Amino acid sequence: MMNPRTSLAAVLAISLAVPVYVPREAHAQPAAAKKPKSVREELAGDALAAWDRAVELFGAQKWDGAQAEFLHAYEASKNPRVLFNTAMSLKAEGRYNKAIDRLRQELSEGAGRISKEEEAKINGELSVLSEYVSTLLVEVNEPGATILVDGETVGQSPLDKPVSVTVGQRKIQVSKAGFSTATDSLLVSGKVPARIAMKIEPLTRTALVEVEVQGAPSAIVKIDGKEVGSAPYKGRVGISNEPHVFEASQTGYEAASQSVVIKEQAEAQKITLSLSKQQESGKLVVTATPQDAVIEIDGKPMGAGRWEGPISARTHQVTVRKKGYYTWSQDVEVPRGLDRSVTATLNEDRNNSFVPWLIGTIVIVGGGTVAAVLMFQPKDQTPITGTLGPNVEHKAFRF
Repeated sequence: MMNPRTSLAAVLAISLAVPVYVPREAHAQPAAAKKPKSVREELAGDALAAWDRAVELFGAQKWDGAQAEFLHAYEASKNPRVLFNTAMSLKAEGRYNKAIDRLRQELSEGAGRISKEEEAKINGELSVLSEYVSTLLVEVNEPGATILVDGETVGQSPLDKPVSVTVGQRKIQVSKAGFSTATDSLLVSGKVPARIAMKIEPLTRTALVEVEVQGAPSAIVKIDGKEVGSAPYKGRVGISNEPHVFEASQTGYEAASQSVVIKEQAEAQKITLSLSKQQESGKLVVTATPQDAVIEIDGKPMGAGRWEGPISARTHQVTVRKKGYYTWSQDVEVPRGLDRSVTATLNEDRNNSFVPWLIGTIVIVGGGTVAAVLMFQPKDQTPITGTLGPNVEHKAFRF
């Protein structure tokens, strides 16, 4: 059995829904004295059936079911008067902000179709409900994230404007593919704008990179084979011990690529790719071992481990170096329109092992021999002329 308060709410909610009984003798009255049709009398077919189901559900306090059936009746009839009862169902559920939206929709669609009495009743409900509604602005650190309030999607970040919410404890959820989901709750007071900042973190650590292309400033940039936009490009790339491959291409130019290990750092990691027109260049590919050895071309660092790209058709000095290893250097002629591949394997510098060997020898041979050794030992090894350092293996070109 309904308590008195619930019964009163039900009566008020369906006041426009219950058909009005007109005695037979009233039909003899002048047409001007006739009462207007009830909402139910204006419905037919599927809309009428949905209306009757909704009234029954409302009477049983099944607010969500009643709201769904009233909405079904509206969609089938497009009668704006039905919207009042959808609003009352939402009101009974405590979803005051949504009830206000439905009432305002009825005023807009029903202009000139609803009576002055119904219009006054709608405005009265709006006045009451507005006391229990406020606004909420959700700020997210990443664009394109889906924002939900109490499980209902309200938009994507950044929101154009605050959203209308019912007062009370509201649950906010923010999600985006590739990022962790963030949830929080906020107590919203009536007529007091609320604001909350949400932060989502990438599922993998990333670092900011800036890619600049010389020779063709608006060339297409690819990262690990995937096109990411035009140069200059700025974006985030996953941090990994394995190098990422950055490429640039443009019609009429030789494509350029560079392998770079992205590290975590405060500032953006800058990567420069150079494109040359096809008829003025050849292509050079340099592969180095160890993988983190620095590759220099004509004295300019170009990358680590592996570098390839178009380069002017002439002789270039290719140098590969790493601390603790002998430096590799070679003059490489790059023919016009052709590829030239160079492989450089660095040998570890073991010269430091001479010191403990020398000390041991001094202890054994005694003071006289020590003097002789130190007197005639040269300070430095005789320098080796040429482009290759001592003990450096010279790899042949690959054509």
